[in-house]
Parts: sequence; structure tokens; C-alpha cells
Amino acid sequence: MSKNKLINSFLISFFVLIGLVLCSFIPTTSILGLEIKKMDIFSDIRIDSKNKLNNLNTIKKEFLDTCPKGMVCFEDYSSKKNALDAFFDALKDIHENKSKTRIAFFGDSFIEGDIMTGEIRKLLQSRFGGGGVGFVPITSEIAGFRQTIFHRFKQFNTYNIISNGKASIPFAAAGYCSYPLAGNLVTYAGVKTNKRLKRFNNIRLFYETPSKDNIYYVIGGKTRNFQTNPTNKLEAQSLNDVRTNQISFVFPPSQNLKLYGISIEDSSGVVLDNFGMKSNSGVALANIADKRHKQFDSIQNYKLIVLQYGLNVVGPTTTNLDWYVKSMTRMVKRIKRNYPNSSILMLSVSDRGTRQNGKYQTMGTIPLMIETQRKIAKNAGVAFWDMFNAMGGENTIVKYVMNKPALANKDFTHLTFQGGEKIGEIFTKTVLYEYKKHNDKKAHLRAMGDTSH
Repeated sequence: MSKNKLINSFLISFFVLIGLVLCSFIPTTSILGLEIKKMDIFSDIRIDSKNKLNNLNTIKKEFLDTCPKGMVCFEDYSSKKNALDAFFDALKDIHENKSKTRIAFFGDSFIEGDIMTGEIRKLLQSRFGGGGVGFVPITSEIAGFRQTIFHRFKQFNTYNIISNGKASIPFAAAGYCSYPLAGNLVTYAGVKTNKRLKRFNNIRLFYETPSKDNIYYVIGGKTRNFQTNPTNKLEAQSLNDVRTNQISFVFPPSQNLKLYGISIEDSSGVVLDNFGMKSNSGVALANIADKRHKQFDSIQNYKLIVLQYGLNVVGPTTTNLDWYVKSMTRMVKRIKRNYPNSSILMLSVSDRGTRQNGKYQTMGTIPLMIETQRKIAKNAGVAFWDMFNAMGGENTIVKYVMNKPALANKDFTHLTFQGGEKIGEIFTKTVLYEYKKHNDKKAHLRAMGDTSH
């Protein structure tokens, strides 16, 4: 008589269930650059966390005037209600003096690959002039994904503030530092889809070295070189009026030569640098020394710093973000000190979906994250933009995923390039509205004889 093996089937099912339950406690992580989502077998029966947030303490929104219907305006939490004046004055100066206005977007994977920022750059350059993609690091994990620059490289050791946040590594503002190995090569080429990104007019290489090194670069098939300036701070070598659509660099192998990236730009107009880095909550910017932020700004002279973070902090069960308020308030204040001539604008977290009761909908803790970020902006005295409501509010991410063509990926978190264009357009329209409002106010004050503004 054969032995009854039903108990074995039961035991296998039991241990599989236990394994799945244990997997529910493993947080979202990444392996070899691939994001591994958290498994939650109870997501369809979990109580919506919105019920825990009904008594959320909200901060009074501070606008200078009524915002037009259908637009979400910037909120100004500076003491003098002039948080964005430096940026708007710089934009106006472009037309009056053919100057240059630099913008830096610090963010996470939401903008990595120039998603959203590529459209903002295109629209602002069309309005105020300028060309070029701005800052590009020496190496990048998403070089093949980015559509605003052709970027290839080999034989570099590269460190970043997320994976290698060591105090001994001299990171610059973008959060990277690369060391050249034997046989290294990096090539940048323009893209044909945008006439302002097709050709390179002016190029600058950012580096630091204590010795005189010969740097070789190739333009139009001709090899040229320049010698580095030995120093203990960040330097920028300018290559002006190169008028090319491609440039390659070869560096002497050295552990003393620190390389950060290049900037591609015109002599006037808007330059927008994308400093997106996946898995960054914003707090990791602390791994960049104050002196290097200041050195970078002494070269760049940014007029607007945009901070886009939050996706790597909020989760379905997030209920307490007091730690983030303290850490990020401290970080934003550091940014203000290190970029004293720049306006600072914080963006709220975007919409993010999670599966609840058998369907995807806005994560219930998103309102908590938005109020947390608004509180940070208020504590630091900077401007704030509610991107969640600007993109459409609750369950917009679901509509974006279902749209044809899709405006968001099926992780219900990240935008497609088409979605980035849509949000970039919304953001730029808001900038232009606020810019006009700023100029109208100043003109009014002048007409009234008030010269204090």
C-alpha cells in the first residue's frame, strides 16, 4: 500500500506561503542597476492608509495673488516673498544684456535621463535663447537611455554619492567623480531631433588635479590638447567656438586626476543642468562637501536650483516623516548657503500608484509626503511647487499609464518621455506665468515711484 503524500503537498504549500509573507518585509532595492520591487501579497486586502491621514496637519499655502484656474502656482515661503526674484531677474537680463542664466535640477530617477528636464530646457531655450544640453558626467549608467545627448565611454572608475558616499572621495555638485584608467575614451555627440542640441558651440571640462597633465581631445578628426592647471580645487577648461557635433577626450591614467564631466552650451541664453540620480532621497547631497558646492557655483553662478525628491522616501505604510523634515530642511539650508545667488524651488513628490483592493490608485501616503515637503520649504524659506496637483492630482498616474501612448510606466511611478514632455510643459507654463507676474509687479512699483524693489 503506497504512502499518503498529501501531507507533503500541504507542507510545501505552507512553506511557500511563509516565504511569500517574509518577502513582504523586504524593502524595495536595486541589484546591478535593476530595481527590485517590494512583494506584498496582502496588497489587495490591505486597508487604505488614507484613513490614517485624515487628521493630517496642513500648512497654509502662501501665494502672492490668485492663481489662474487650471494652473498650480509656486508658493513663496521666503521672509520677503522674493524667493524666485534672482531667477526672474536673470531671465530678463538675457534679453537686455545677452547674458546666460543657469538652472540646476537636482533629483532622483524621476528626472534621470533628462525626462521632464529635456522638455523644460527646450521650451526655455526657445523662449529666451541658448543651446546645448548643459552638464553631462564622464560616465553614466543611463547613457544609452538618455535621448538629449549621445554619450559613450570606457575605462573609468566612477564613484557616486549613493553607492560610494565616502568622505575621502571629492564629489562635485552632480554627485559623481571619475578616475581615468589605461585605454580610456569618452565621446559626446549631438542629437538630430533638436536643432539646439545638434551642434556644440562651447564646451567646458570640469576636473581637479595637483599636477600638470596633457588632456587630448578630438574634433573633426583632428587631435588637439591642453595642459591642466595644477590646483587643489575644481577647475573648468573652456573650449570656445568649437562648432562641432562631436568631441572625444583621452586622459592620462592617474589617481590624481579627478574628472567630473563637461558642459555643452551657447554664449548666452538658458543652460539647464540635469543632476538626476536614482535612489537619492536628497539627503545624500550631504556627501558633497560644502567647499565643492561653492567651487562649482563660483564657476557656474546658478540662478535657479530646483530640488525634485521624495519618491525614494514615501511608501504605502509611511506614517512618520519627522526624520525627513529635519534632514532635508538642514540640506536645503545648506544649498541656500552654498549657492547664495540662486533662487531655490522645491517640487513636491509626483503621483505614485499602488495596488489596493484589486486595482491601482494613488498611494494613500502621498498627501503626507506633500505636506512634509511643503513644511521643509517653509522651514528653509524657499519656493514650493505642488507637482502632484499640477499634473492632475489623485489617480493621475493611473490615467498616464493607461493613456495611448503611455505617459507613465507600468511601475505607476516613473514617466515615459512623452509623460515627461507633458509635465515639463506644465512646469514651463507656470514659470512663464510667474515671470510675467514678477515683471508686471516691478513695472507697477516703478510707475508708483517705488525704487526699493
